[in-house]
Amino acid sequence: MGVCAEPLMLPDAGKSRVDSSRAPQIRYFPDRKDTRKMVQRLEKCGINAEGRPVVFCVMDGVGVFKEGPGNAFWLAKPENILKFIKEAKQNKLYREIHAHGEYVGLTDEDMGNSEVGHNALGSGNIYTQGARLVIESMREGTFWNTQQWKDMVVDTIKAGKTVHLFGLLSSGNVHSHIDQQIMIIQKVVDCGGKRIRFHPLLDGRDVAPDSGLEFIAQLEEALAKARDAGCDACIASGGGRMHLVMDRYNAEWSMVERGFNQIVHGVVDPADIKDGYKGYYTTAKEAIEEGRRLFPTLLDQYAPGFVIVDAEGKPVGKLEEGDVVINTNFRGDRALEISNTFDQGAEFDKFDRAAHGPFPAVKYAGMLQYDSDLGIPKTYLVPPPSISDVMSEYTCELGIKSFAIAETHKYGHVTFFWNGNRLGYINKALEKYVEIPSEPSDMIEANPAMKAKEVTDELVAAIEAGEFDYYRVNYANGDMVGHTGSVPAAVEAVKTVDESLGRLWEAVKAKGGILVVTADHGNCEEVLDGKGKPKTSHTTNPVPFWIMDAKYDGKYTVNQDIDGGLANCAATTMNLLGYEKPEGYMQSLIDY
Repeated sequence: MGVCAEPLMLPDAGKSRVDSSRAPQIRYFPDRKDTRKMVQRLEKCGINAEGRPVVFCVMDGVGVFKEGPGNAFWLAKPENILKFIKEAKQNKLYREIHAHGEYVGLTDEDMGNSEVGHNALGSGNIYTQGARLVIESMREGTFWNTQQWKDMVVDTIKAGKTVHLFGLLSSGNVHSHIDQQIMIIQKVVDCGGKRIRFHPLLDGRDVAPDSGLEFIAQLEEALAKARDAGCDACIASGGGRMHLVMDRYNAEWSMVERGFNQIVHGVVDPADIKDGYKGYYTTAKEAIEEGRRLFPTLLDQYAPGFVIVDAEGKPVGKLEEGDVVINTNFRGDRALEISNTFDQGAEFDKFDRAAHGPFPAVKYAGMLQYDSDLGIPKTYLVPPPSISDVMSEYTCELGIKSFAIAETHKYGHVTFFWNGNRLGYINKALEKYVEIPSEPSDMIEANPAMKAKEVTDELVAAIEAGEFDYYRVNYANGDMVGHTGSVPAAVEAVKTVDESLGRLWEAVKAKGGILVVTADHGNCEEVLDGKGKPKTSHTTNPVPFWIMDAKYDGKYTVNQDIDGGLANCAATTMNLLGYEKPEGYMQSLIDY
């Protein structure tokens, strides 16, 4: 079938079949083959027969790497963590596990990320994820032959309108990949497209902090080839990912507003135009270079916004009625807010979308559906993985009361991603989710402690109250501070997590409980690259895994032989809660 031949329909991801308002009982969920099966009641396994509390702790972004000047974990010499690991090793309750590539559903040696990591932790299985889903669809050809591609792209081209693309421009493969973006440009041209406008967001977080111009050069080369084929194709606007568009968890809607106004209206935020920075330039290269010269402390991810203008000073890429806008990011957390901004009607109330002129009627599509429960966005080019039978479904079925907590930056990871990309509770009568509001992202380097103390205060109080059986927590510091590329800040972040774990263990121990500690991927253990330059991306390093049991009697140990990853943690946790692992889950990490 040709690229623009008769389309195939994508399967409808639809809404979740989970009704979070129902009381705990036998319920049905779609399995991975889209059949129906009963979430079975689990047999007791003999561990923790007393029903002691179990706490699962994620040290976000703390991997295992060799000692060196860029290893913030090693430099911090975290007293509590090192003591805990030593004791766990003595009890045969420590090992390292994988958190990248095929262990979390990505391709080969892709670095892990918090989204897929928490999907694996919460589901007990490995699902084909983000980049792999998209690239397989593109290579197989189904991407280009769907009804959605026809509606969004082919029909827009036939109507003589513009195809707008925006997204994170890098090879980081966490939120997007430049190869996929270039393939889309090529296919738009193959389908007869005559006008393409690209709105790139500089990365500097999942790739080298100053690599943006390299990716701009690759994009410009692809756009030049499109022009050679008769398509009017160019960059229209751009800026840093942590300054424009890619907010998450409703933390900084001003980021979304700035990006929206650039993409839609061709207007740069007046606050960006200062100290000689004009905001309006004739090339992206000129804008980025001038921004670096004027604001040398702002790495790519925080680069000020820019709009490309013609010889008369007019924006080259303002949206017009009938145009299509495609979000080329495949990861959901930082795509939800901008998707709602384009998709919602009169109910949208975050900012005035017509502040700089009418908001034209355009078509919008995401690379994936970023939230299947809420149907965001309404149109998407590749269906997301269908994640079912997550651990929270089993704990609710068994009447286990659970408590989840994190600060805003990682709150969605211990809830939404943990529960298989579903918003809200599985069963509110049995669960409590607590979000500690984070400070703005640009304050992280100066405040590496973030909200770890406040998270620990709330968690310790909950454990002491004894209302819940199972607790999960994410400490964001190792990852969020690691992304700054600052070794001193990352060292302080590790020390903060260390102090928090010390307090947490005292509370767990006082209740005779069990504490499980791991990480979702690496980051702060490798803050400098091999040349001593700041490294702000995640890593492919293994992560630690250990168990601390206040009443440990030697009846179980950690299995050192299985090829373990994050997906093995769910079965392990179910064992520690006193139950056999659910059918179909990856093997537990403990022998008993």
